[in-house]
Amino acid sequence: MDPFILAAHVQIQGAENIIDVGCGCGIIPLILSIRYPDLNILGVEIQKELSIFARQNVTTNQLENKIQIINDDIKNIKPCDINGKVDIIVSNPPYKKKESGRVNPNSQKAVARHEIRLDIDSLFHCSNKLLNKHGKVYIIFPAERLSDLILAMYNYKFTLGTLKFIHIKKGSPARLMIVCAKKGPTKNCIVESPLYIYSSENKFTDEYACLMKI
Repeated sequence: MDPFILAAHVQIQGAENIIDVGCGCGIIPLILSIRYPDLNILGVEIQKELSIFARQNVTTNQLENKIQIINDDIKNIKPCDINGKVDIIVSNPPYKKKESGRVNPNSQKAVARHEIRLDIDSLFHCSNKLLNKHGKVYIIFPAERLSDLILAMYNYKFTLGTLKFIHIKKGSPARLMIVCAKKGPTKNCIVESPLYIYSSENKFTDEYACLMKI
């Protein structure tokens, strides 16, 4: 559900240039490109097999003129490699610290879930390098790691623009959060109304169901 939730909260202003860091099989670029036809999207995926799947999905949906997929480490990419700095970076990054919990024996799943090849500090370091002066980062991340996120933002001169907590249902602790971080200073942080996945009847809420639609 995470890519759909994240994609639904990206605020688009026009024909913007976007990088999806760790694009996996290309879900977020596909959603954004279909919803906003004027976008130019670069998907960066470090795992070769996933990048192949992403390219196949782009081709199947006939979006080759709007989405480019590259198999590389975001740390290797410079603005001159991608025709200049971009307006927005989106990412559904690994959630777990490298030393925390059980690491999946499947290397593909391990890299996707644990901060083995990309951590939150590296994400903002690269974002600072690749975003234009007023660029934004949209990220979905565990709510329990809010302090880690804010520290990484502070280290690379980002400020919190909007924050939205995601709960399984009312009365439960926030599980995830959607954050829009802005490069440079911002006047205020807007804490948006929370998103609840399930109603008290254990059915999807209307708000969540709407996010699942392309």
